[in-house]
Amino acid sequence: MKRSLKQTIMLAILNRHVLILFNVILCAIIVSIVVEFITLVMTPENDIREMVEMCNGIAIILYGYGVALESRAPLMRHLKLYPDFATPLQTGVDALCHKYGIFILLLALAQEVLVHLVTIPDRVLNTAGKESYIFSICITMLVFVSFLLIRLTVMAVLPARLIVAYGEEQTGTVDR
Repeated sequence: MKRSLKQTIMLAILNRHVLILFNVILCAIIVSIVVEFITLVMTPENDIREMVEMCNGIAIILYGYGVALESRAPLMRHLKLYPDFATPLQTGVDALCHKYGIFILLLALAQEVLVHLVTIPDRVLNTAGKESYIFSICITMLVFVSFLLIRLTVMAVLPARLIVAYGEEQTGTVDR
């Protein structure tokens, strides 16, 4: 089937190489936030308000990115790119995005919960003096998200035949 200009542009935007680029950019942002977090947590005058803002900000970004990754296949159908341009490679990329998108989404939600534990009034849940522990958990979660993004990037860089095999394994459509 011949592609229209709109379909060509959308397929280019939703390409696995663009996914790799976004992962690298997001990883760089996370690393810079983790470095800043560690500095703030380690200093006695740690600025709770600044840590709440940073943690909330990255959690919202991760939440959105996780949703976008997780819903790649439905988005492709909504944009009328599937089933016409569905290939085994696209199915493999969809499976990767779904798996890692859910993980990132859940970690972002957990991070938001941790931030709200700090921001709710102390008379409801007394976290006074324990903020550093809570933000240390957030740092750990961000490091874990970075590893997930690196793993997703490595998987997306693999040769197409390996991504196809992964997609077949995930969807149960292995031809033997």
